[in-house]
Formats: sequence, C-alpha cells, structure tokens
Amino acid sequence: MAETKELVIVIVGYLVSLVSPLIGAIIGAVLFFTQKENPFYNKHGKYIIIFAIAVWIISIILVTAGLFPSLF
Repeated sequence: MAETKELVIVIVGYLVSLVSPLIGAIIGAVLFFTQKENPFYNKHGKYIIIFAIAVWIISIILVTAGLFPSLF
C-alpha cells in the first residue's frame, strides 16, 4: 500500500491534470520517467498523462462545438 505522501502527490497530479492538462501531463511524465523504481508512481504517472490528454481532447471538442465558450 502506498504511503500518505505518495497518495497526496498522485492526487495532486490528477487534480492539476483536470485544471491544466499541459502541466498535468508534465507532472505525469516526471513521475513516469524519473520514478522507475517505484511501481506506484510509475503506474499513476502513466495514468495521469492519459487523463491529461483525455481532458485536453474533450475540452477542444467542447470549445469547437460551441458548447463551452473559449477564454479567448
């Protein structure tokens, strides 16, 4: 089982991915590529990257469809 510190880092990674997919993908990449010896970080780093890309694609679809107004 993961320690509390590890859980907090992963949860913050997911939340940042939801708010800012680019920064979330960077956090996921850092966890995935620098923490190879820790399987918990390695697994969730990959999932954070996937989640950030999915949020990014969904937001692009919503903005181009006119369902969600752009900030610009």
